[in-house]
Amino acid sequence: MSIVNKSDVSQYEREGFLTVTNLIKEAELDRLRHKINEIAEGRVTTFPADQIEYEPGSQGLRDSSTIRKINRCVENEKAFMAHAINPRILDIVSELIGPDIKLFGSQCFMKPPGGIEKPYHQDSAYFTIEPRDLVTCWTALDDVTLDNGCLWVIPGSHRGELLDHDQAWDVGDRVDMQVRDEQIDCKHEVPVELKAGSCSFHHSMLLHRSGPNQTQNSRRGLAIHYMSSRSRWTHQTQPKPNYLLLRGKEYDDCV
Repeated sequence: MSIVNKSDVSQYEREGFLTVTNLIKEAELDRLRHKINEIAEGRVTTFPADQIEYEPGSQGLRDSSTIRKINRCVENEKAFMAHAINPRILDIVSELIGPDIKLFGSQCFMKPPGGIEKPYHQDSAYFTIEPRDLVTCWTALDDVTLDNGCLWVIPGSHRGELLDHDQAWDVGDRVDMQVRDEQIDCKHEVPVELKAGSCSFHHSMLLHRSGPNQTQNSRRGLAIHYMSSRSRWTHQTQPKPNYLLLRGKEYDDCV
C-alpha cells in the first residue's frame, strides 16, 4: 500500500510537488553514500568518467570536493538501481503517473562546499518526452537546508506553459540556459528543506531552482526521473533510447 493518500495526490496535482519524510531507511542511505564516495574517489573504475561533472573554477582539481554532479547513476551502478526500484518509491510514483513506469534518467547532485546555484528551469525543457508529466524523486542523502542549497519551487507553475529557456547561464567554461528572470514570480517561491532520508517528488513542468552551498559540508541529493511507459519520444533527429521498464507493462509505439 502506498504511503501517500488522496490528499497527498491532490496536493501534487495542485502544487506540482510533494514531500515524504523518512522514506529511505538509514541502512539504505549508508549504501548509497558509500557508493557515491567510491565513485568520487575514483575507486569504481567501471564508472564512466564522462558522466562526472565538476564545479566551475576547480582548476584541474578532480576529487570529491569539486564534483558537482554524477550523471546516469542508476544506469551504471547496481546500488542506485536498487534505490530506483525501491517499492516505497515506486508505490508513490504509481499514484502520481500511473502503474506502468519507466526510468527516464538519474543524477546525483553533490553540491560540495561552495557549490554554485542552479537557476530556475523546468525539467521538461531537457526531456524530449510527451506528455510532459514525468516525476522526479529527489532523495536527500544529507540534511538539506536554506544554507546548503535546498530546492526552491513555485507551487502550481507546472500547470503553465513550457517556458523558453533562452537566458544564458555561465557554468565555468560552458554556457547553459535558464528561464528569463522576468518570467519568474519569485514572491510565490517556497523552499523545500528535507532531513536525510526524506524525499520530494516534483513534476517535470514545475519551475524550480537550488541555491549555493554556503556551508562546509556537502549537500547531496539523488534524483531519479520516472515516466509512464505510455509516453512518447519526441526528439526530431535522435533515435529513441531503450528506456528500462521498472514496473507494469510496455505499450506499442511508446517509449
